[in-house]
Amino acid sequence: MGNPVVDCPAGEISGALVGGVARYLGIPYAQPPVGERRFRLPEPVDRLPGVFRATEFGPTPPASMELPEPYSYPVIEGDDWLTLNVWAPADAEPGAKLPVYVWIYGGSFAMGSSAQSLFDGTAFARDGIVYVSINYRVGLEGFTHLADAPDNRGLHDQILALQWVQENIEAFGGDPARVTIGGESAGSMSVSTLATTTYAGSLFQQVICESGIGVAAPVETARKAAMPLHAGLGLHMAAKALRDGDPRQHAAAVAKVMRTLSPHNVLTLFPPVIDGDLVPVNPAARLASGPVPVRMLIGNNRKESDFWRVFGEFVPSDRTLTALGELLRPFGAVPPVVAAYQEVYGSSLTAGEIFLELLSDGAFGGPTYAAQTGQGENCYAYYFTWPSSIHTKSAMHTLDLGFAFDNIADPGFTLYGGEDAPQELADDVHGRWVDFITTGTPGAGWSPFRSEEDLHVFGPAAERNTRALSAWTY
Repeated sequence: MGNPVVDCPAGEISGALVGGVARYLGIPYAQPPVGERRFRLPEPVDRLPGVFRATEFGPTPPASMELPEPYSYPVIEGDDWLTLNVWAPADAEPGAKLPVYVWIYGGSFAMGSSAQSLFDGTAFARDGIVYVSINYRVGLEGFTHLADAPDNRGLHDQILALQWVQENIEAFGGDPARVTIGGESAGSMSVSTLATTTYAGSLFQQVICESGIGVAAPVETARKAAMPLHAGLGLHMAAKALRDGDPRQHAAAVAKVMRTLSPHNVLTLFPPVIDGDLVPVNPAARLASGPVPVRMLIGNNRKESDFWRVFGEFVPSDRTLTALGELLRPFGAVPPVVAAYQEVYGSSLTAGEIFLELLSDGAFGGPTYAAQTGQGENCYAYYFTWPSSIHTKSAMHTLDLGFAFDNIADPGFTLYGGEDAPQELADDVHGRWVDFITTGTPGAGWSPFRSEEDLHVFGPAAERNTRALSAWTY
């Protein structure tokens, strides 16, 4: 069998058969966002000329933050960052009406790309799903507030990619009326934010949120968040001043600034912005207020903040909880929230341990619980508790990814998930995702969320502290 070729409105696209599925990589969905297009909203591409050879991942977006192993990302040079990739069953025919899953990566809105091997879509295509992963602008390019540029540029990239899916995915065997979007961390915050926009129900019908609910900042807060970057760049924080520079050099300068900050400080430097247009209100508040017009699957990991402990101890020794309360204010932390955690945990945990609980819940657990409660029977709720056998030996942030992708043997995953991750758990998590994407329900024995009894636990049995989680309001 020769290489698969798809003829769609975007052009004639040649892929490859890899791992028993058809794979098409590095397809441009927008013009390169450089030069005069830098810091502008994305612009669609014209039909690709000739036969486009889609066998290599496209260039990676310039990253404004860098992490050491095991969390490093591939870097692919070039300006054509805004590309997407498609995995499809080898025998998928145009018009087959297969369900579609669009994946949006995380990375603190500062880094990441679809070229990470962990995000390989083979398992989804093997199971009858047309899987799409997309690149979008991050960090300085995609989310830093600039007074003379539109906000939420990275979110607009995601929307344009979803519009590409609507126009082209049928040729790959997918059904544009059966699109689920999903993501983890900043990717989850992205898809949950998109669920609150006017695009929900038209560009996609379902959402999977793994460890993150959108918490957007007012414009003034976003402006202040950009201030630490000024010194590193040596330029005014304005698109006009930055546009003539090299994006990757600027990104490296920002990443250098980021290395001087403690890990938990990076959470609030590149926030989505309440812009009065795409994001009219705080997405967490909208999700907490009642159902949105798309079905949702929402959850998080038991010990999210242990992710940052992999890089060393980062709990401040002075003013521990006060300092964290100030940091998490954009996430809804106010003195009563900090006081509530001291009351709930004060007799059983140290100040440093309470700090970790506050960080986990401020960034992930609190908004997740609020969204689950607000969506009610419009969502399915889960709690991931399986502990890695290495590093912090806990269910830390990102640990669910290898299971959701049925990719626990990926070398990048084993560096922090260990080599003894249970395949039966991967079969369960991935299988539930496949069921939800395919049928709208995640399989037998999992009911829509009405109470904690409906919380599906992946891993050892555990209960959430809803008394603490209820302290977070949006």
